[in-house]
Amino acid sequence: MVAPKSLDPEYWEHFTVDQDDIEFLYNQLLELEIPQTQNSLIKLIVSNRIKNIRDAQEKEKEKVGSLLYLPKNSYEIGQTLIFPSMDWRNGQVDNVRKGFNPEFESFNVIDITFENGEKTSFASNLENHPLNNISATVATDPLLDINHVIEFYGDQLLNVLEKNLEKNTELVRIAGCWFPKALLVDINNGHLNLVEAVLEENKGGPLSTRQLLDQIEFKSPVNSQLMEFSLNYVLQDDQRFDEVGPAGEVLWHLKDMEPEDVRKIPSFLQYDKFDYDHEIVKPFLAQFEGDLFDELEEWEKVQVNVSEIKVSLIFPHWRSGTLPLSHSLSRLFPTAYEAPRVCFTFVDEENKKLFPGWVVRPHKYVYGLKEWYKANGLMPGSLVHLKKGDQPGEIKVFQEKCRQSREWMRTALIGSDQGIVFGMLKQNVFTTFNERMAIAVPDPDGFEEIWKTTNNKKEDINRTILRIMRELSKLNPQIHAQELYAAVNILKRCPPGMILNFLLTHKDIKHLGDLYFRISESSEGVDL
Repeated sequence: MVAPKSLDPEYWEHFTVDQDDIEFLYNQLLELEIPQTQNSLIKLIVSNRIKNIRDAQEKEKEKVGSLLYLPKNSYEIGQTLIFPSMDWRNGQVDNVRKGFNPEFESFNVIDITFENGEKTSFASNLENHPLNNISATVATDPLLDINHVIEFYGDQLLNVLEKNLEKNTELVRIAGCWFPKALLVDINNGHLNLVEAVLEENKGGPLSTRQLLDQIEFKSPVNSQLMEFSLNYVLQDDQRFDEVGPAGEVLWHLKDMEPEDVRKIPSFLQYDKFDYDHEIVKPFLAQFEGDLFDELEEWEKVQVNVSEIKVSLIFPHWRSGTLPLSHSLSRLFPTAYEAPRVCFTFVDEENKKLFPGWVVRPHKYVYGLKEWYKANGLMPGSLVHLKKGDQPGEIKVFQEKCRQSREWMRTALIGSDQGIVFGMLKQNVFTTFNERMAIAVPDPDGFEEIWKTTNNKKEDINRTILRIMRELSKLNPQIHAQELYAAVNILKRCPPGMILNFLLTHKDIKHLGDLYFRISESSEGVDL
């Protein structure tokens, strides 16, 4: 890498990793003998780049010698000077004259014309001036300050570095840390079988790498961090094991002993993607009333405080014992650098009991609440309160008890033709709920059978929405989009945007204002 005379303002914006950078990192890792995170590696590269640039500038300063402009020196007409404070530009002395400033003793002023024709003046024969110290001048450049560079360009630099490291076959990454593959400790199949046995004895996990090494009594002369990294590397390539730790922590679990609904998507959350015009519905999505989060939507209301969130349940998540991993909830729950599944701990805020939870990142849901929902009498529309726990990797979960034991509630029933019907019936209610989304489901097993039927699976989503809208119209001809969204999800997984698209684009659905709609009277009873 050759440094310029002065750093280009876009130097870090156009940053690329070259072979010298890779060789430098490789040697640093060999010397440290400890795996390093990408954040540590990018700091090493930036620090090394800045050092090289400063070294090049020092050499440039030595090379130009007496031609370098310093306020303390004297100059003559016709001399060509180099100005470090002006991006090392060249300028010619056109005139030398006496200067005047009451704060200084006698000094001269030199008039300079730069190569581009620009004219300006500088002091000479002036001993006390900050530009006499070139090193101090260079040091003030924020582009040569590692803290400034990391703060303003860090994310972009990390992205460039990651892409280059992934192409390098000599370096390997585990849980966000990198190390030379050639220096890893040899771990054989016997060690892996012992790890499997230890995890089986501990209900499949999760256990940390350190715990596994201690229990299999693996000894090596290398440092403990390298031992852990080496075991992580071989476990990662063995299909029996799953890395389930949050970012910054490596935990291992046996895949075969993970809950079934963690290894595969629960049937109620499976979704056949439907195409629709997202631009039409975008202005209306923001009108949905509080606590609605859906993992199938890219949009959602901005949550300023993500240390505590309240979520309205829909039937698919209630029945699956899950929560949507929408944008806001993903900021509350533990995440990981690479692991697709993250194991954490739920804490029941009421009785302080602990139970396992899972973040399934690829499919955007959180699993582990089925028994808790049942024990606390939750239903579709109930409000689930979540907040960060007292310990890392813990999420507190709680619900508010309902003051009244019985409420008139919209109730979903199975008709004689195995279709869905709605009625207003008295129901036992144990927790607070979202009034627009609350629907009592006395026979969830019956609806589960409907989900499994071929006809329900194959039915066009628009036909399903229309069918349910007609049933809701029997209770009230004016239907709120949020009520329809909750009702449709009793039969088929569907995002709110799809509901809005149907309501806003169908010629026989009349928009009444806000999010209220009704089927046109002329079309009632007609197959739309």
